[in-house]
Amino acid sequence: MKKSMSNLFKSFLVLLVMVSSVNPISAETKQETPIIVDGDFEKGGAAWNQRNKGEIADGVSFGNGTKSGVIPNTAVSNGMANGFIGQVVNLEQYTDYTVSAYVKVDVEGADAIFTGRWWANNSQQSVIEHKGSSVDKAVTNTEWTKVEYTFNTEKNKQALIQLVKWSDKEETKKSNAYIDNVVITKGETKLPEEEKPKPEESYKEVWRDEFDQDQLNSDDWGYELGMIRGTEHQHYVNDEENVFLRDGKLVLRATDRAKEDQYDHPRDPSRKVKYNSGSIRTHGKREFLYGKLEIKAKLPKGKAVFPAFWTLGADFTLDGKINGEQGHGWPSTGEIDIMELIGSETYGAAGNRTVYQTVHYGPTEENVGKFSGSGTSHTIGEVFNDDFHTFAFDWHEDRMDWYVDDVLVRTVPYAQDPMAKDIFSKPQYIQLNLAMGGAWPGHVGDGLAGTEFEVDYVSYSQTETQAKANQSYYETAPYINGVKPLTMTRGQAFNPLKDLSTKEGYFLDFSIEDSPMFDHKGGNKNVNLKVAGVHELDKLSKLPAGTYNIHYSALPEGVKLNDDLAAKVARTSTTLEIVKNSLADDLEFTVQKGTKLKDIELPQDWYWTSPDTVVNKDQKFEAYYQTLDTNEKSMVQVRIEKVDYTLLDEKIAEAEALLNNNKYTPESKEYLVKTIELLKEIRKTEMTEEQVRISVEYLDFIISNLEEKNDNGNADVDTPTDNKTDGDTTTEDNSDKTPDSSILPQTGISAFSKMNALSLSLIVIGLGIKIRNKE
Repeated sequence: MKKSMSNLFKSFLVLLVMVSSVNPISAETKQETPIIVDGDFEKGGAAWNQRNKGEIADGVSFGNGTKSGVIPNTAVSNGMANGFIGQVVNLEQYTDYTVSAYVKVDVEGADAIFTGRWWANNSQQSVIEHKGSSVDKAVTNTEWTKVEYTFNTEKNKQALIQLVKWSDKEETKKSNAYIDNVVITKGETKLPEEEKPKPEESYKEVWRDEFDQDQLNSDDWGYELGMIRGTEHQHYVNDEENVFLRDGKLVLRATDRAKEDQYDHPRDPSRKVKYNSGSIRTHGKREFLYGKLEIKAKLPKGKAVFPAFWTLGADFTLDGKINGEQGHGWPSTGEIDIMELIGSETYGAAGNRTVYQTVHYGPTEENVGKFSGSGTSHTIGEVFNDDFHTFAFDWHEDRMDWYVDDVLVRTVPYAQDPMAKDIFSKPQYIQLNLAMGGAWPGHVGDGLAGTEFEVDYVSYSQTETQAKANQSYYETAPYINGVKPLTMTRGQAFNPLKDLSTKEGYFLDFSIEDSPMFDHKGGNKNVNLKVAGVHELDKLSKLPAGTYNIHYSALPEGVKLNDDLAAKVARTSTTLEIVKNSLADDLEFTVQKGTKLKDIELPQDWYWTSPDTVVNKDQKFEAYYQTLDTNEKSMVQVRIEKVDYTLLDEKIAEAEALLNNNKYTPESKEYLVKTIELLKEIRKTEMTEEQVRISVEYLDFIISNLEEKNDNGNADVDTPTDNKTDGDTTTEDNSDKTPDSSILPQTGISAFSKMNALSLSLIVIGLGIKIRNKE
């Protein structure tokens, strides 16, 4: 899988060229820098590229020599004079150069071109230019003539200096074109400010995890679970014996998987998944862009043990655990392998002493960038399991540097590949895992339970330049505001995007998976994507109660991510707690006796199973939840309200005291006695607050209307007076003293009649209460 890396690069650049005049032959010679090899061709022209019949001519030369370069009159193809002779030269960047040569043709009217082209990736590029004009020099003289041009290399490092024939003119076809005494003179180098060497910048630590807590910090880390990649022999779990903190260090440990839980690998049945192990990552919680990532770790040893410290794009779709339209898959998300080790069975063998550094990227596995998959290795004299070592990755805007124990072991100038620049100019997240075997490492050894990958710390630092580059990215990147852990009731209509916001030109979506409830027992158990986005809200309402991960993505509007590797995506993850839609254990209602259940309001979407049931005693009644496919029920306590009889008892006592007062007529007292007796009888039953209130008001009414004796011992009854005018039938209106005009007789009757009516009403009320109680 590891291939050697080409050290060539591609780029389009601004080219500067100075047009020079054609000068007549001069006898003057000048000592110039020999950047061109064998510029006078006297060494036989081996350094010159003689393509399309370019040759070395004997007996023709400028000055005292005997040789020159020539494009002969035989260099004709497809009716065109077609040939060149040239040499690729190495140059310094941002430097002025002057190129001169002596040239001629030997047929009047013929022509050739003395020119230069930039050279990169082992092929010619564009014609060298200066101030918008090419450096092409026409060769038309039949006598030796000096031609020259000047240019600045800017970022270019190589150029092809050449004499060319390319014409359909008959004269040119018949003519030989000669070149001799080619010289390149170096001028002044003027580096732009951004290219000038800078003092080494200091690093400022941005984030660090010392693993000195009691347990893994869930604000920064989550778990990768199940059978994930390739043909590895481990099942990733979140058990405390496989991922834990010990003495201020993170420990990822491989253990034997229970026999009943082992299974044949689904991608290679010849392999048995027989170990449990650990893998953690900062996906959706913490991401990194430009800066130095470093761990200090003790690596495991043993046949095909496979620890890794690496990163993946923050927009990764987690091998299908996130909707593929909400981010990038592999390898388009980009992968940076900062440290990988493939252990050996023999203790001191190279496998236990060697670590690898690799990048992977490209639109598809079949279409990858030029640096992708071409890894390097670094071997030390001791076994990496003997002690802790540092492994670092320094990420700049144009290159990546790998370090082992502060020694630079690899550099990738990824900015030279536009594909890499698109992919690796976006954030990545950290992953740490202990794999056991695989396609690259091979079959893992037996008896490796207890193998550990120990990490002392993880650190992220930046220089000022890296911090500014990071800030520049996020100034135009999308964001997701308002993310927090969510709780919803099962079956509830719920949109997780509510209350969230993002940058204009982007839209939000989500994916929900069940890793928090992962159970590795029972074979090849894996995390499952449960809801693939807002278009599946109906699935969300039907999810069982439990804890889930919800991954939010901010996505560019109108962009297909598969077609745009540079598209920016924001990703943030949190938890979703779905609680069972049962009613609270302490939920109960207190109502008046005789109330129907349908008049008691339940929480939203809950309904009484028998809504017309009348409540006559303390009891539990069944209610059900309506919106789910399944019929969930709950029992609800309903109690009869406890009535306060204090006012009624006080009013009865007041009435009994009046019976000893001789100023009231016997007849009115008799009615008062009957009323008191009736109320006492009713008092022995269960009354409602309303019944108590009415009883008190009516007894108060009777008391206020007791008839007093006159001087003759008879009732003192109001009669019309002599001073009333004819037709004046006005009487005293006592209606405002009547507690309930709908029950009592209207005004205008005697108080005695009112008391009769009142007594009858109270009797009816009392009987009604007694009857209901008997029921």
